[in-house]
Amino acid sequence: MRPDREERIDEVLDRLNRKRSEECGKMQCKVCWYVYDPDQGCEMFEIEPGTAFNDLPDYFTCPNCGSAKTMFIPFYEEDES
Repeated sequence: MRPDREERIDEVLDRLNRKRSEECGKMQCKVCWYVYDPDQGCEMFEIEPGTAFNDLPDYFTCPNCGSAKTMFIPFYEEDES
């Protein structure tokens, strides 16, 4: 079965990142390693605590280095056991 149109690579990556961000919650900037925690939100952009990464406004960029949302990857905390 062939789709009506093929996805561009950036669309595929965005779709996969959105799915993974739903699974782990926290997202990390792969440029400066800033971690966006939905439980804390982001004061700099007036993002309320409880805002999922996928619900961030399009203008959101990394508060530390200014990288776009597409530069964030899922952040999995290490198990300290």
